[in-house]
Amino acid sequence: MRTGSLGTDDLEDAAVVPVAVAPNEIIAALWREALAEEGIVALVKATGPGLAYFTNFANEHVLYVLEPQAECAREILATLEAGEGP
Repeated sequence: MRTGSLGTDDLEDAAVVPVAVAPNEIIAALWREALAEEGIVALVKATGPGLAYFTNFANEHVLYVLEPQAECAREILATLEAGEGP
């Protein structure tokens, strides 16, 4: 787990920042799970209209993490995009 050096005091007042934009809901879920395996909790928010009769499945999804974990999250996601695995 890459976030072991961060204490709860470091995260308590941390801002939530965007780290990546996934092309759809499936990729966003895969990325969120990869981050969770490394101890990083990610919030996923769909973009687009999101109306009652339409799905957000094909819309882009933004992943947010706590600011102290952002750089590590970006490194993990870059590794995934490069096809190297976590």
